[in-house]
Amino acid sequence: MKILFLAHRLPYPPDTGDKIRSYQVLKHLASQHEVHLACLLDNRCDELDVAELRQLVPNVIYAPVSRFKSYWRMLRALLTDKPLTVSHFDSKTLRRQIERLVAQVDFDAIYVYSSTMAEYVLDYKTPLRVIDFCDLDSAKFKQYAEVKRPPLSWLYRLESRRLAGYEKKVAAHFDHVFFIGPEEKRLFAANGFTRKIELFSNGVDFSRYYGFDLPAHQPGSPGSRPYLLFTGIMDYPPNIDAVCFFAREVFPKLKAIMPKLQFYIMGGNPSRKIRQFHNAQTGIFVTGYVYDLRPYIKSAQVFVAPMRIARGMQTKILEAMACGVPVITSSTAARGIGARAGREVLVADTAPEYVRKTLVLLLNKKCRDHLRRQAFRFLQQNFNWEQNLRLLDMLLEKNHYNFQAELEDSNDFKENAV
Repeated sequence: MKILFLAHRLPYPPDTGDKIRSYQVLKHLASQHEVHLACLLDNRCDELDVAELRQLVPNVIYAPVSRFKSYWRMLRALLTDKPLTVSHFDSKTLRRQIERLVAQVDFDAIYVYSSTMAEYVLDYKTPLRVIDFCDLDSAKFKQYAEVKRPPLSWLYRLESRRLAGYEKKVAAHFDHVFFIGPEEKRLFAANGFTRKIELFSNGVDFSRYYGFDLPAHQPGSPGSRPYLLFTGIMDYPPNIDAVCFFAREVFPKLKAIMPKLQFYIMGGNPSRKIRQFHNAQTGIFVTGYVYDLRPYIKSAQVFVAPMRIARGMQTKILEAMACGVPVITSSTAARGIGARAGREVLVADTAPEYVRKTLVLLLNKKCRDHLRRQAFRFLQQNFNWEQNLRLLDMLLEKNHYNFQAELEDSNDFKENAV
């Protein structure tokens, strides 16, 4: 089959939650079909990564995103009813490239990754049209509005309302709508759309984590002292909120009880709010981007994911589980992956709960080992990429069979008419 795959960011390297999912889907489709990728580039290094990705998908078209132009488009969108995020990812350059491509290639299917990319192909008809919403962005902006102060809260609330209507409108143009978890599906159904919704969960690349050996200690890496770890893109508002909460309200109390304890914050683009926490005296270290997080995750005593603003599935939690590290997280984040409190993760929502339950993990080896075993079993049962990607294969196979049957019926009708 010939498939057009659209993504709001280059699906490479697979080092963040959204890129991991888009990369795994793209890789799977490209192994069996002729795939053409159309995407946006929001990083100066992306063009170098395009060359790497072309080894997997030779057919790639792209357009850089200008931050200045994006802000201008969003400002103008305030005067309309269009969601600001949709305006942010709107590119005339990419639109023209897609128009030329669909005029040259007769595609059998379209796979749209992220609702913001649907605008590019709403009027283009193919036998199969799939949109992967992943998370429900309207619900995410609603959460932002609840924790921010005016005027940002007003802006987020407006974007939430606009996106809710946009998501419903866009979904009607597609044959299948994918969500990453049952909570997202439930919220979307509550928005008045119940048809064509499928659950398509994330997975874990077990070959990347299982049996991974720790390298020798490297300068600048966590040493022999016990440490807690948080990973993620550190200019992303939910990650900033989580780290600020933990660094201010939780870690100092833990440090007072265990003076040698350290807290490492690892991830690219740390904002100024995050960089201010870096202080060897307080035991908090902000590292910035780390190419390979596995040795640092595996060496951590506890992985903390105190997500107060959490939509969908936190890939960082799955990676920590795959590395055999016990996780403590919020009830919202645990619900997003379907983990049970006290079985696969420990759950906390207030600072005192985080202090108490983190101490349990730090001081109780039996509890840590139990959580590790349960979590890894949970991953194997629910987050196997090969197993989860079968949904795509089934849809493509079913659609191809139905299309061929319709084509044959059409040909028979024409022959009989003649």
